[in-house]
Amino acid sequence: RGTSTFDGTAIASATVQHLVERNQCLTLFATHYHSLLEDWKNEPSIRLGHMECVVEDNDNDSEKKSIAFLYTLGDGPCPKSFGVNVARLAGLPDDVLERAKRVSVAFEAEMNGETNHHKIIPSEAEDIASKIEKLFSTGAESVNHDELKQIWEGLQ
Repeated sequence: RGTSTFDGTAIASATVQHLVERNQCLTLFATHYHSLLEDWKNEPSIRLGHMECVVEDNDNDSEKKSIAFLYTLGDGPCPKSFGVNVARLAGLPDDVLERAKRVSVAFEAEMNGETNHHKIIPSEAEDIASKIEKLFSTGAESVNHDELKQIWEGLQ
């Protein structure tokens, strides 16, 4: 591995493109990069599939679902990710699974545009804080409101 999500997606996409356009060979290509599914779903020479599974609730607790893989290739992309279920099979502690589920749900909502918050990385935060501090360094009465508004709009 050793790749970021973006590098990995780019490498996988370039590989699929090479296989489709240049090699034109029969290939089984497995990936967890769901964005590739959208990129290639309308390509006539590609057929999407997924490994089918059954997920069942345990003790009426929706957070503790068991998963059984059927070793059957189903048509179309996988309807959802079962990573937390697989991690449970691997024996990860419940507190790790619960945190992973929360992070997964939040990340999926963010990727689907369902969140309104803007994340700032630490280096950006230092730069923004410095700009704001500079604006107020001569006193609140002399603040350039246009510049402050520009900083604010950049955070939205």
